Amino acid sequence: MHRLLCVLLLTGIAGAAPAHWDGLVDHAPSTQAQADGLSQRLNQAYLAEVQRLGGPQWWLDSVRSHCQENLKAAGDHPEASPLSDSGKAFIAEYAAEQQRLAKLQGRYPSEIRWSQDETVGWEMPDRTFQLTFDDGPRAGISQPIQASLRKAGLPATFFVLGKRLAEAGNRRPDYSGFTVASHSYDHANLLELDGVQLSAEFSKTEKQAGASGLKLARIFRAPYGSRSTRELALMKKLGLRSTLWNVDSQDWQGDMQARPGRIASRTLALMLLHRHGIVLMHDVQPQTPGELARLLPLLPRLGFHIAP
Repeated sequence: MHRLLCVLLLTGIAGAAPAHWDGLVDHAPSTQAQADGLSQRLNQAYLAEVQRLGGPQWWLDSVRSHCQENLKAAGDHPEASPLSDSGKAFIAEYAAEQQRLAKLQGRYPSEIRWSQDETVGWEMPDRTFQLTFDDGPRAGISQPIQASLRKAGLPATFFVLGKRLAEAGNRRPDYSGFTVASHSYDHANLLELDGVQLSAEFSKTEKQAGASGLKLARIFRAPYGSRSTRELALMKKLGLRSTLWNVDSQDWQGDMQARPGRIASRTLALMLLHRHGIVLMHDVQPQTPGELARLLPLLPRLGFHIAP
């Protein structure tokens, strides 16, 4: 990822480390009922913190709607343990992180706001998620991720870069059994390209996929989630649907990579908070295979389903 743009998107002018909850993956709920209880506490805390922070009204309305939906799905668990101090800190940091994204939306469009022509993850059934991996392929990272998924019998979508497919050549991973889709050719910020350059990001990736023996699904993920009506119109013309995410592992962030288990813990916390959606990870980050291997065994006992 382009570091400067990502920092702007995630932290704004003031800057802040991404939200993390160390140790959650090692002390995860043991049952679906316990998971629902924690989900209830997380949604209550998140809604209260967002209301305290304030922000653009469309963002406040969106959070309120999703939290109320999640609380209804989680059910009432008066016996659930109070949220720990680390859980409260995570929610406070995450709410501030999301508020910064909401305030930057006019300058840097991202997954925080979307159109009816896009998929974000909120439309998934309760306790249902999709696993997605961006920016690959990368030798030594894509393959162990795929091995973990195959061992668990789980589907996933890989949003590939055309240039990395070209670099991989015959050494590209075996994508059989998985969905493969375009993430552009060069990972450029689409908003900064002229019309010819923009079209090339789509056509070059499609051509390279064909040369690599791959058939791309008719979905597309814009780098950084950065797109406007121009880019969406081109996707529609090409028969592609913009696909974003609502569970961001931030596995590319140095702060998230600093301690084993931190990426998996953040991802699990957001899955418990949001209860359904699309998980974003990257199959180019050295820590991701191990973090994924920590996370996957927990999902069945929490009642989570992974959809194609």
